[in-house]
Amino acid sequence: MNHTKSISVLLLAASVFSSCLKKDFVNPPDSSQYDPELPVNCSIAPLVESALNIITNKSRVLGDSTFSGIVIGDDRSGNIYKQLYIQDTTGSGIIVMIDKSSLYSEFPVGRKVYVKLKGLSLVNYRGLPEIVYSVDSTTGSTTGIPSSLVSRYVIAASYPHTVEPKVVTIPDLYSSPARYLNTLITLKDMQFDEASSGVVYSLANASTNRTINDCPFSGKLTMYNSSYSTFQAAITPKGKGSITGIFTTYYTTPQFVLRDTLDVNFNEDRVCP
Repeated sequence: MNHTKSISVLLLAASVFSSCLKKDFVNPPDSSQYDPELPVNCSIAPLVESALNIITNKSRVLGDSTFSGIVIGDDRSGNIYKQLYIQDTTGSGIIVMIDKSSLYSEFPVGRKVYVKLKGLSLVNYRGLPEIVYSVDSTTGSTTGIPSSLVSRYVIAASYPHTVEPKVVTIPDLYSSPARYLNTLITLKDMQFDEASSGVVYSLANASTNRTINDCPFSGKLTMYNSSYSTFQAAITPKGKGSITGIFTTYYTTPQFVLRDTLDVNFNEDRVCP
């Protein structure tokens, strides 16, 4: 092939390549609003009630039922690990244990999900209603749904949805803890106590409890912070204001789980010691 023909071939190839680049890019179809509309025949409230009637660390195998709800807590910040907190229209919430990390990529906060219960177990785990894959009858330890089986039990639906947190007080939580377990709550006029303000949320080598209380003082609440969270080294604010998170218990001790520091709005001047 002479030089003239070689140049002609190169020009033709460049023209074809250029024409390909000029084509409009077509975005993949938006599936965020897709809902498989699976038949639902139960809700979270009776599951919570049933779990709380089970002896601590004991369980029962669930039948052929399905519920739907909205994810209110995922593992994006690392303060929640291999768990999804799900709340439904009854206002009740439950934990679904899944043996998989980076759950937020498929099941972020605001995602509607369906949970198929057949073969899973309902457990009262240290006072918390949870759905797990299996329970060791000797030790009481639980196993989350294996990553290879997640799609069989937990089905993603439309996104995003907003769950409005319940605005509560410390006395509300202490007087009726079962009513708020595993649900999204907001507390107002709150602050970190003196020992917990102006320090890191968690020590680097161990998960750390910090204490929040209201002003004027009527009670306090333990805040659990994982040493693996993205905000581990962030400094707790010294002011006061509102805070949103998930209410849990550890055995009989009320506990508060923070999803992210964006849920902490302590921008007002501190007026209580």
